[in-house]
Amino acid sequence: AYEAGNPQLAAKEFRACADKGDAVCQFNLALMHEQGMVIEKNENDAVLWYQKSAALGNSNAQYNLGVLYENGRGTTVDFAKANQWYRKASVQGDPLAIGNLGMLYLRGDGVKADKTAGLALLLLSATLDGSPGNQAKKNIAKTKGLTTAMVTDAQKLSDELGKSKNLLVPLDKYLKTTTTNVAGNSK
Repeated sequence: AYEAGNPQLAAKEFRACADKGDAVCQFNLALMHEQGMVIEKNENDAVLWYQKSAALGNSNAQYNLGVLYENGRGTTVDFAKANQWYRKASVQGDPLAIGNLGMLYLRGDGVKADKTAGLALLLLSATLDGSPGNQAKKNIAKTKGLTTAMVTDAQKLSDELGKSKNLLVPLDKYLKTTTTNVAGNSK
């Protein structure tokens, strides 16, 4: 219906199948609420529908929910929840979620700041998606205080993350060693 030029019918159909538990319809309905497409813009409702879709494993909903929590749109700012949803989407290979997760580590928002981990995630994000819409390369260029050792370590970690079936395994292993290693690169 949406592609046929009838967005009102599409919204009605998305709502009907979203109510039945379809993750894609829930995501589309959330997006319509978030952007005010056809239906009134309501970011609170967007959060609710993204949560339903994300809980069913929709990586796009997980990423968008992370963005809303990170920016306090439709909810209060909650970096821990943003981290949780970015991690879930990252495991599914979402390059934008991987980049946003990296930014949380660079800034120390909801996590212990770790420039090496943040940079490694940004490098992986840029490798997976070099499109202009991905801000990973720009964020890397803007990052201050990087040492040659951090960059080298980040490149190595990024390679490990990219080769792993679940990037959280080598990431969490690295993060665990930096919290116990006083000479580590964590901030």
